[in-house]
Amino acid sequence: MSWPSWSVRDVVTGRPRVRVNQVGYLPGRPMRATLVSDEPEPVPFLVVDEGGRPVHEARSHPWPTRPEPTSGLAVHVLDLGDLPPGRHRVLVPTLDAHSHAFRVDAGLYRPLAADALRFLTLQRSGVAIDDEVAPGYARPAGHVGVPPNRGDTAVRPWSGPDAPRLYPGWRDDATYDVSGGWYDAGDHGKYVTSGAIAVWQLLGAADVLARGPRTAAADDLRDRVLDECRWQLDWLLRMQVPPGRPHAGLAFHRVHGVVWSPIPGPPHLDPTERVLHRPSTGAGLHLAAAAAAGARTFRLADPAYAARLLAASRCAYDAALRTPDLLAPDDHARHGGGPYGDDDLSDDRYWAAAELWLATGEERYAEDVARSPHHARDPFDERGFDFDAVAAPARLDLALHGRTGPAAPLPDHDRVVASVVAGADRLRAVQDAQPWGQPYAPADGWAWGSNGRLLNNLVVLGTAALVSGETGYLDAVAAGADHLLGRNALGQSYVTGYGTDHSRHQRTRSFGQDRDATLPPPPPGALAGGANSQPAPDFPYDDRLVGLPPQCCYLDEPTSEVTNDVCIRWNAPLVWVSALLSLNRA
Repeated sequence: MSWPSWSVRDVVTGRPRVRVNQVGYLPGRPMRATLVSDEPEPVPFLVVDEGGRPVHEARSHPWPTRPEPTSGLAVHVLDLGDLPPGRHRVLVPTLDAHSHAFRVDAGLYRPLAADALRFLTLQRSGVAIDDEVAPGYARPAGHVGVPPNRGDTAVRPWSGPDAPRLYPGWRDDATYDVSGGWYDAGDHGKYVTSGAIAVWQLLGAADVLARGPRTAAADDLRDRVLDECRWQLDWLLRMQVPPGRPHAGLAFHRVHGVVWSPIPGPPHLDPTERVLHRPSTGAGLHLAAAAAAGARTFRLADPAYAARLLAASRCAYDAALRTPDLLAPDDHARHGGGPYGDDDLSDDRYWAAAELWLATGEERYAEDVARSPHHARDPFDERGFDFDAVAAPARLDLALHGRTGPAAPLPDHDRVVASVVAGADRLRAVQDAQPWGQPYAPADGWAWGSNGRLLNNLVVLGTAALVSGETGYLDAVAAGADHLLGRNALGQSYVTGYGTDHSRHQRTRSFGQDRDATLPPPPPGALAGGANSQPAPDFPYDDRLVGLPPQCCYLDEPTSEVTNDVCIRWNAPLVWVSALLSLNRA
């Protein structure tokens, strides 16, 4: 395979040739780096401490495939050994090459977990952001029914010119309070099928923290995670169609402006009229799954709230069974928001049934789980799960929680656990075949939001660690995080504020300082979508990326929507993974 020669030159220029996790490494976990070099033989390298004293010396391992397919680069892998705590740097004297400075510290991921979570707080709709919560990011509440928009407190279902074609036979003349929740991405839309899996990830992060050592810091972080979960779950409940209205029990698929809001622009200045799009079966099933998971999480701390969530979940599930094929049409993002469509809801039913069984132990849900074709299938592959592929979330929770709880143990729980471990083993095999440490290298290219998909693969690996007790899976999680934080073809940390060469110019409306100096920049902990080498047939791609190797299809520019957007569905698994690594149980 060959790539344009200029692409390799552009990638290498301006970044250290030794790619490391620019934040650092955890004691007792793998410490590896990648050297960009076409030298055919091993080369000597050393690691020096802050005072310049050598603490490790070894020789590189040239990667046998040249160029390496995902990056288009010739590379070597460097094993940095087991470095002591402190600040370090890698030097390759014969090539005059070096790395950024990095730390070895057991507490590296605690601040990242907190900042990744704070990003979700800053995405809150319908509430003012206090400067004490995030200095420099204070703003009035957005979409609360005051000019220049009518907000989300009394929203009408959409009746625009295209509505009869997209939603034949649907008409609803009521108004609904759908305030609250998180803005989904760099826009001001709110989407049930994106928001449900994001809050499910956070509920999982709370569970991860509960499994770790009880410390004041871990308890504080868990409390804040649960507070964010509750904020989003409350919004999901408001999106449920009430009795007596068309498609009662399901959830409205999305709420946003009739046209895309101006970019940049904070939510309280959004001038667009907000509308609700028709309920969908998929949205109802995602509501059912997330609310049931929430009911399980809050059962002891707030039984009344858990009961409310569980009632909504049951209602949504039953409504989805009555109306099994009300799909969200793909309007190609022409009406002010993304479609979040999905034409196969069998996995969504599996996920909802699994969460309801875990929350209730009732036989009807156990039967639905067992009857689902997905229960016998393998839901894990290197492309990673997402909002439109949710059999994996079902399997992960069945493995984690299927032995205890209100139900008798899942009859085939051992098989379910084994399937998670087998899926994790395949991801480790993918990871071992990469010189960059990532368990993600799909042959058909890197998808929009590849960083989120990669993180979801790390969640699979982390879950395998939790259900098996094998620390090798935690090693794999740590190595995958290295890739996101700088050990990649671009030498780019994709998390704002973390690393030396980190993403700074994500495409967002609220954090649009690149285009309007009165607005704040993206906050620390905001994850960029990442490399995207898959042009979509119905969405403009970036011509500057055409012909580049998959890993190199990224631009840290506010104009690059297909690579540099932000999304709650990517930051939520970043919280999960950072929370797990913050425990650092060697």
